[in-house]
Amino acid sequence: MATAVSQFLQLLRKGVYAIFYYAGHGYEHLGRNYMVPVDAPQPYAPENCISVQRILQKMQQQQTALNIILLDTCRKWYNPGRALSQVQPLEPWGNTVYGYATSEDAEAYELQDEEFSSGIFMKYLKKHILQEKKVTHMLEDVLEDIGRDPLVTGKQVMEIKHTLKEGRSLTDPICPSGAAAECWGHGQEPPSRTVTFPCGARVELRFLRLFSNLMFVCAKPQPSPAHVTDPQLLLHWPVETDDVAIQRESCLDHVETLLASMYKREELDCVFQLCALQKIQKDVVLQLDLHYTHLSTKQRTCESLQTTLQKSLLGQFFSQRNDCQPDSQRAPAGTGSVCLRDASALSTDPKGQGSLSTGSGHSLPSSSPSNFGSEPEENDESDLGELCLALLRADLGQEGP
Repeated sequence: MATAVSQFLQLLRKGVYAIFYYAGHGYEHLGRNYMVPVDAPQPYAPENCISVQRILQKMQQQQTALNIILLDTCRKWYNPGRALSQVQPLEPWGNTVYGYATSEDAEAYELQDEEFSSGIFMKYLKKHILQEKKVTHMLEDVLEDIGRDPLVTGKQVMEIKHTLKEGRSLTDPICPSGAAAECWGHGQEPPSRTVTFPCGARVELRFLRLFSNLMFVCAKPQPSPAHVTDPQLLLHWPVETDDVAIQRESCLDHVETLLASMYKREELDCVFQLCALQKIQKDVVLQLDLHYTHLSTKQRTCESLQTTLQKSLLGQFFSQRNDCQPDSQRAPAGTGSVCLRDASALSTDPKGQGSLSTGSGHSLPSSSPSNFGSEPEENDESDLGELCLALLRADLGQEGP
């Protein structure tokens, strides 16, 4: 987490709009907000956590035009008996907005839909984030919608704090910075490679990084030998793999539209999706199957090849020093593994009913009062991709923070 935050800060430049969104385990201590990394020791202390206020201070140091902090996490008071982190007062630049999913000493709830979850805050943030209005007014609309949601009435109330003195909106025209774009693109995508099957057919593998921890592997067939007809490709995990936490069918749905807008359509013939790249512990092996009909025998044939994706390339954003950031530090290794992302839509039942959770894995009926103590609770991190997709859709096709 520390490395990802440092990389984010390195992308900031004078005049940019900076949005810092966090969904996960967190707590509040004497007015300070702390994020708890997934690999923090148990029990943890403030020195094991990351201060949101310190991040904001570093954002201000980059002379940004707008700083938005969105915290989709619980704010239960937590007093471990340790000193506060040292944070200097912010300069009065009038460019900061805080959007808290919940109020002080309260929990942030999620909608539970079988194995999927969607934070109440994210549910309404996605609805309003592309409105062409001042960002504080947009967040007020989110606050009002949350206040009208019967599932969290009396349980969760959003809070907004800001010093924004100008009418800045997230739909303002984008003026791309060459330096920031170069820094982001540095080493982000592994080089393409070509594999050759025994029949002579060649396939190019391209790597398209959509986010820092989400990558698509695209198999693009090259012109086939004369005896190879009707070729079809399939990219998947080897049957014997035990390196995957979750294996699901790769489904592009709404992501497909975004990819098609960013890359040529022919690159999407065969796509494999890798997510949670920050949790990679070893090299990843993928299998590529080629099904084709032999011209002379008319027999349908299948040939298979395996290719290894090096951990150092896939997780480069998180695990290696970046030329744009010479002093970055590596974050402690996580304990997960690469997984397929299921992009199925989240929903409640037709009557709008559902169950609530604070992200700890236990569902709460909408009528049940909260009975958690003062220990901080965890919120889900799966909504970040949908927020980024919404923002990216708005940016596609614009030449113009």
